[in-house]
Amino acid sequence: MLLQFNVSNFMSIKDEITLTAFANSSKEHENNTIKLGKENILPSIALYGANGAGKSNIFKALTCAILFVRRSEYLQINMPTGLEPFLFDENKAKEKTKMDFLFVHNGKKFEYGFLADSNYVYEEYLYEYKSAKPTMIFERTEISKYRFTAAYKHLEEYQYKNTSNKLFMCTATAWNCEETKDAYLWFAEGIDTYNRYSIETSQYLEYLDKNKNNPKTKTFLLSMLKHAEINIQDYELETTILKNQPIPIFPGVQFDQPLKGDVKQFKLKTIHQIEQKDGSLHNYELPFDHESMGTMLLFAYGPIIMEALQKGRTLVIDELDNSLHPNLVRYLIELFNDQDINHNGAQLIFNTHDISLLDLSLFRRDQIYFVEKNNSTGITDLYSLADYSPRKSENIQKGYLQGRYGAIPFPESGIEW
Repeated sequence: MLLQFNVSNFMSIKDEITLTAFANSSKEHENNTIKLGKENILPSIALYGANGAGKSNIFKALTCAILFVRRSEYLQINMPTGLEPFLFDENKAKEKTKMDFLFVHNGKKFEYGFLADSNYVYEEYLYEYKSAKPTMIFERTEISKYRFTAAYKHLEEYQYKNTSNKLFMCTATAWNCEETKDAYLWFAEGIDTYNRYSIETSQYLEYLDKNKNNPKTKTFLLSMLKHAEINIQDYELETTILKNQPIPIFPGVQFDQPLKGDVKQFKLKTIHQIEQKDGSLHNYELPFDHESMGTMLLFAYGPIIMEALQKGRTLVIDELDNSLHPNLVRYLIELFNDQDINHNGAQLIFNTHDISLLDLSLFRRDQIYFVEKNNSTGITDLYSLADYSPRKSENIQKGYLQGRYGAIPFPESGIEW
């Protein structure tokens, strides 16, 4: 569960911005929260803003951090970290990117962060909250200077296995360090980012194949399709094993010989029940590539959302409303907001242009964020609707379109030829 994310000097984000899932003290929609000790955590957050404001850069910052953690152990010496600074300032372009996370995984609360550029990790830290105050597991400064408390002195052995461009948390975990394992696993399996272009067919078809004997998987997905009024009664997935095929690896990883092995090939067919002239019903099979983009996205998001609700994962989706009807997007949001359905602490964080979702009957005010870019400086800012304290009766959609909260384009009329 993501509690808070801070980032500075990354792409259009120059100054530090904060995305927090801590609910404020407001009593509105108390069911739209997840209880965590004495704190209330938001199960869903929506980000609004004009095209080019930097919404996707927040998504990219999270993606970059997640991939940096997952791929750190595979980086060879002198391989880049993948971080990109703010480039519209000569000084900032030479400075480091800073990212900080506060999160919970396997019942443990952690604070983790790093300061890095495209070549080196300069600072890094990991704290665990065993009480109200954090306990330091390790601190890293000046690239290769480490500090450990007496209780974690045995972690010293892992510093000699780390390199200047790798994250120490990942290196220690790779060498079976128990103290860093749960924090690492949150990045590895507790949070993921998606968009319609990054979802590869094999990702969700692999999930469908893995869970084909679990009737809940098909029930959940067909229920979503039925709610969307899509006439698919069933689906069939065929799996073929292809021998001695190239195996994809992480970008930047090099081997003397290409890796080969057995690869699964999937063929998905949907089954539609169609009424005949005599009133009888007949089932017809349809190749999956004949379905609409919206239907394809439901097949992609359905298993991902089901797994998130079952395991309490955090999903970050860029442009959730792309090719999906607003009523269906609202339905997906309500799955996360409903405590009876979302009882494992799953979260949905997404950006959108769909103003029909700007609705205080759906969201608390602290669940709505705005992203705005200063065109004169190129700097992205992030702030919450709660900062404006609108009345419960206020028409949020109208106020947004009027520019009351910023983060909206006002195109000038006319064009030059």
